[in-house]
Amino acid sequence: MIYQKFKPADWLSPFVECYFIWHSSGKVVTDFVVESPPTGFCSIVFNSGDDYILQNKKYEQLAVPRQFISGQSIYSYKLFFNGVINLAGIVLKPAALASLFHHPTYQYTEERITLREVFKPSVVEKLSDQLAQVGDDNEKAKLLEGFLTIQCGQPQLDDIDRVANLIVERNGMIDVSELLKEVFMSRRNFERKFFKKVGLSPKYYARLRRISFVMNAIAGKKKADWSHLFSECEFYDQSHFIRDFVEFTGRTPQQYLDENLELANLVEKPRPDYIRY
Repeated sequence: MIYQKFKPADWLSPFVECYFIWHSSGKVVTDFVVESPPTGFCSIVFNSGDDYILQNKKYEQLAVPRQFISGQSIYSYKLFFNGVINLAGIVLKPAALASLFHHPTYQYTEERITLREVFKPSVVEKLSDQLAQVGDDNEKAKLLEGFLTIQCGQPQLDDIDRVANLIVERNGMIDVSELLKEVFMSRRNFERKFFKKVGLSPKYYARLRRISFVMNAIAGKKKADWSHLFSECEFYDQSHFIRDFVEFTGRTPQQYLDENLELANLVEKPRPDYIRY
């Protein structure tokens, strides 16, 4: 099982977190289940392998489109595979769907929308065929960036992009009052614009990113120093930490650690950290 991440070009880095390639090296997997906590990022994904199923709080069983665009995932979700895994995708920063493609992100929250409803079907088919035919992961990442370069033109970074990215950089540990100092808007106007571009309120998004930071800290581990984590993440107290954790994952911290099926626990090799190309 191979999972790799690739850095975007510098001019796209305010909008793109990374490109990813995930495949089973042509091998068939059976009853393979992967869990993902909410990350605060959106994505565009191309599937060159077999179909698979998604389960989340909204869908008991969703047949995932072959090529899709997804908005914010608020809760943990599971993916069920039977067959060959061969996925390539673009992980977008919180406001990038709106900034790159002029789509209100809230329309995509907790959804996987087929790309043919967003881009010209001929464009989607062409890239899908290219990704399926290319065997080199590095080349697949280049194809994904070429797609973005053509589709998004010259994106402009605005105040909402900047503060949304700031929430990511601060791992959600920032107050709305601090964000308002960055944008010089009324609170109501700021929250309205933020919701339109990110799909969540700034306060809720910060909570999600803080939990995402916790999940990243425990990824691939069997033990965790919970008291250190909730202190590091500036939770008011332990009960506050547990309450947020349960809300976003459906389990207590220790239950999640004991049962989690994140990709970090399942890949055969350590995930390379943002390969440049």
